[in-house]
Amino acid sequence: MEPKLLNSGKNWLDFVLHENHPLRFSKARGHRIECMFGTVWITAYNELEDHMLTQGQVYIVPNNGLALVEAIGQGKVRIHMPNLVLHVLHRLLALGGWDAVTAAWVRCKRMVLDALAGRTT
Repeated sequence: MEPKLLNSGKNWLDFVLHENHPLRFSKARGHRIECMFGTVWITAYNELEDHMLTQGQVYIVPNNGLALVEAIGQGKVRIHMPNLVLHVLHRLLALGGWDAVTAAWVRCKRMVLDALAGRTT
């Protein structure tokens, strides 16, 4: 049986999955895959290892390549699609910790203030 969409919300989709019928998606960097029931197997582009999730476990897609999500037997997953601001925050934290977040915030604030000052003069 093909993956079946069960339910959806503002930033998430619930799917029922079956063995040998993977859910395929690309350009999903930052999407959060949460196992709601059963066991799921995730293969993501350019990752050295596959990932197995059981109920309650989460995996965040690290890149925009192809990702395959398949159940072992039957399973249910929730795909959380990232809010852009939260996605940027998570990436900055992953790349450089709070120092990177603070530095990016200061640069952004400076650019906004410079732009506003340029418009008023």
